[in-house]
Amino acid sequence: MNRAAELVRDAVSLLRDRGFVPTVSNGGKHVKLSWTSGGRRHVLVISRSPSNQRARMKSRAVLRRLLNGNGGVK
Repeated sequence: MNRAAELVRDAVSLLRDRGFVPTVSNGGKHVKLSWTSGGRRHVLVISRSPSNQRARMKSRAVLRRLLNGNGGVK
């Protein structure tokens, strides 16, 4: 499994565990995960070819901040 697919799988799993229904759209150089919370639509963009070895940790950290209310989701 490539790194981008792993990042998408982790993000979808984390969103579903929190009760959200994510939508995955594949287009261009990025994969976009979107979900709705409190009437607002949120989008997490994941590169198809993350070159950084820490990409998984960074992606999970960003998503956790969004879900915990420190980045817009309440």
